[in-house]
Amino acid sequence: MNAGSYPASPRADFLGALAWIAFGALIVVMSWQMDRFAAQGATPHTYPGLWPGLVGGMLAALGGILALRSLGRARSAGWQAGESDDTEIVAPSRFALGAGLFFVYALLLVGRGLPFWLGTALFVTAFVFLFQRAQRTADGRAARGIVVALVCGGATAAAVTVVFEQLFLVRLP
Repeated sequence: MNAGSYPASPRADFLGALAWIAFGALIVVMSWQMDRFAAQGATPHTYPGLWPGLVGGMLAALGGILALRSLGRARSAGWQAGESDDTEIVAPSRFALGAGLFFVYALLLVGRGLPFWLGTALFVTAFVFLFQRAQRTADGRAARGIVVALVCGGATAAAVTVVFEQLFLVRLP
């Protein structure tokens, strides 16, 4: 489904970039201010603010890249120039399905008595299966879609559980 062209001016991109830079910087500052639990023997790679700070830094860096891109476009075409965008827009039903799956995962599967690894495996399996179902059915590979979804769910659950429990020393529900 192609919803048509959406002109994006360099000015709009630049203002969006400034917002992402500010948001990323705010995350970095707040992460830096978090307690590091050094008195309890925490190591630098287990500080609670480390990973949010890295994500905030990445958001700010990507905002900087967007700002540079918009400045380049403004230099060549002017601040008000728009461009066509032929990006496929996601159908509202697919968005609702994704949002629904995220809410089920966050509100019902994790922290409600179900082990984290099992909730994560169920979520990823359902997500992959439901979002690839139409394509796999059209290709005549519906059975393979179930196997791929199960492998993705199991591998993701195992990897996330091992990384958080062994590397970050986080006890998962």
